[in-house]
Amino acid sequence: MNTTRYRGIGKTGLALAAAAMIAMCVTAFLIHPEQRLSGELGICLPSPNLWEINPVSSWIINTVLIGAIAAGAFFLNRSYNFIRSTQPVLPALFMVFAASNPWTTGYLSSSTLLCAINLLSLSVLFKAYNSRNATQEMFLIGTFISVGSMFQYAFLPMIVPYVASAIMMKAFRIKEALATGMGLIAPYWVGVGMGLIPLEAFSLPELTNLFSDYIHSSDLFVLLLSVGAAIFIAVILGLNNGIKLYAGNSRINALNMSISFIGVTCIICIIIDFSNMMAYITTLYFTLAVQIANLCALWHFRHEWLVVTLPALTYIAFFITLLLT
Repeated sequence: MNTTRYRGIGKTGLALAAAAMIAMCVTAFLIHPEQRLSGELGICLPSPNLWEINPVSSWIINTVLIGAIAAGAFFLNRSYNFIRSTQPVLPALFMVFAASNPWTTGYLSSSTLLCAINLLSLSVLFKAYNSRNATQEMFLIGTFISVGSMFQYAFLPMIVPYVASAIMMKAFRIKEALATGMGLIAPYWVGVGMGLIPLEAFSLPELTNLFSDYIHSSDLFVLLLSVGAAIFIAVILGLNNGIKLYAGNSRINALNMSISFIGVTCIICIIIDFSNMMAYITTLYFTLAVQIANLCALWHFRHEWLVVTLPALTYIAFFITLLLT
């Protein structure tokens, strides 16, 4: 008889991950406070990197937001059980992954905001599963993405996975399509109609150049290595988990597929929209954390903490290397 007991990461693992996140965020702010994305990437309003916020306040808001996303992801799973485990692998890994990039942790960035909006949109989308009338949910998702696109055009491609997910969930018909379109148009209509956004504010975004002064070639190599590793692992685990999930509960499979669609969209955008890849990184890390959490839940590793520790330490190492190069 096998008496080996299951060992998850538990509250201790979550606390260690939170401590690691705070340590990396503090270090990124103190050592390289000048590392800030350049360029104007909003369609009609300034991007978060250009907001006139006190540097300390900007850093605090960003750090709190990362923690809030982790907590939100935990409670979202508690509500919908898309990861069949009570272990906090998802929030723990997300905090470490999200904090491992100095350019998105030292101040409030569009990367963190995009991830927050995606989590909020997922919570709305999950309510629409197999719904006969999901017009309100799709209108809200369209509105979230539209408002975000005013500050960062990277929000716009995110509408694609939500429409695809709603179709898969049998919650997207002509009226939902109209509601989504209205949600996308309404913020711009209101902003221009009420005079809040002058027409001359609309312009083509000034693209960020990753090879500019704020990032050197050695940093770029390590950054691309960390992003490439996230993409590779997410794709491999997504395929592996997808096979097992497909054979199980259809609702859980649909919820996980919606997250996978977002991850695939991020990967495509990073490849195509390379100069703006920073905006998609935090959301990519969120989807990676979901895949690793699903791996642990589906395979029931007896020493789960080992499976979680390896990627966590790897991204902490990426963070340290980026600071030293």
